[in-house]
Amino acid sequence: QYETKGGPGAGRLTELGREQARMAGRHIVARMRADPALKKGMLRMTSSVLDRAVETADIMQAEIEAELAWVDVPVTAMPAELKVMFSRNIDADYAEMLVDEGCEPFVHKDPSNLLQPSVQIKIGSRIRVAISGGSSSSSAVPLSDVVGSSKFFSVLSSLALVKRLPDRFEGFSCDGCETATMEDIHWSDHAENNSVLFCNDCFAKGPKHKKLKEGDTCSRASHGELQSPFRAPNDKNLNEARPTQQIYDRRLRDKKDYGTLNSQILKDHAAVEAAFNAHMHRAVDHKKVKRKNREDVIHFTFSASGTGKKHERYWTAKEFARLDGATEGDRVVFPFLLDDDAKKRTEGRFLMDAIAGTEFKGVGDKAALQAVVEEKAKQLKKKVPEKQMEIFVVHQNIIRYMFMRLMQFDTTAWLNFGGGNCTMTQLRIKRTGDVSCDFFGDHGSMMPVSHYTFNKSPDV
Repeated sequence: QYETKGGPGAGRLTELGREQARMAGRHIVARMRADPALKKGMLRMTSSVLDRAVETADIMQAEIEAELAWVDVPVTAMPAELKVMFSRNIDADYAEMLVDEGCEPFVHKDPSNLLQPSVQIKIGSRIRVAISGGSSSSSAVPLSDVVGSSKFFSVLSSLALVKRLPDRFEGFSCDGCETATMEDIHWSDHAENNSVLFCNDCFAKGPKHKKLKEGDTCSRASHGELQSPFRAPNDKNLNEARPTQQIYDRRLRDKKDYGTLNSQILKDHAAVEAAFNAHMHRAVDHKKVKRKNREDVIHFTFSASGTGKKHERYWTAKEFARLDGATEGDRVVFPFLLDDDAKKRTEGRFLMDAIAGTEFKGVGDKAALQAVVEEKAKQLKKKVPEKQMEIFVVHQNIIRYMFMRLMQFDTTAWLNFGGGNCTMTQLRIKRTGDVSCDFFGDHGSMMPVSHYTFNKSPDV
């Protein structure tokens, strides 16, 4: 809820609005505590650039990041002899413990945790455990004695800040490795003419490019600023808008141009469509993902007979099956290889060296190699994709349009849907591209009914 009438606070959240934002953030925290997979999949949050949206996102961010700092670790990952000592009761459900002396430092790694893929546990580490009624024991006890039936405990590890370049450098990519995710930019001495730039890694290795002149030092740099890894840059295309013409609007129904397009709607529509295309996508962008990063490919290594030159390919099992292999001694010889995209052939004599990092130099049967590849492919299919959560703090008009667009409904009916202040809409974009809506305009947070509002009116 924000001030709509006037005064110094016009366009800013009311006190009730700030409380709604805190409750929305705490609701997400409660969900993360109940579902560790959702917490690990938390990736980013962004908002429009409107003051009220930014303030709402700031309040929610503080609540969510405080929980993300507690990294969930499986109890089974800890040494059985680990002992902890009571520090304080956090609330009625959680107690904080300290790792006692005698613990050898170790690092727990979990690649599925998108923001905290590793956490160190050592003497003095702060641990949160769920204990009914809390605990006040002052002596060191085994961790297993205090976690009870819980499968997880949490270790405090604040989110490490990341460097991000200012918005004006959006669209630039490294001319060495082509990455668009750069902490700093190292510019060619003649960048104003050749547009050549490098990321930190390529600069450290020694910048190379056909446009670089001899003696180019690439000494000028643009540096990123430290920011939260969870909070993404705010997007002006997510601002409040009338995204398309509407089939019902009581404020326009008596006007002669009711139901027709106008310049403002066309302008708003273009902005919201740009936001839709930028933010609504599958976890993997199949248009941009590199072949070696695909989840359905296997890494193959071959060597050229005679020269020993290595050839690496990332193919699917079906693509590998297209190769012809002949047994020569204890090796399989291939008369050709497919290119990186498994389309064009390269003639020659090639020997199989390794499949998915495992050496296969002593296998002389193509059928046996194919069986290995098929088994690797089955293992890849069994991998269950992890959750990836993104939060958008935007006006209800944007939510309604995005919902209609994702569900492939008639977008001109966007005003047929409601939604109050700080309500939540959750949509799932599956890896197949299918979209499901879990809930729309949901008040299922910690808000009492007295906090259900739309603008400054009750919404019960």
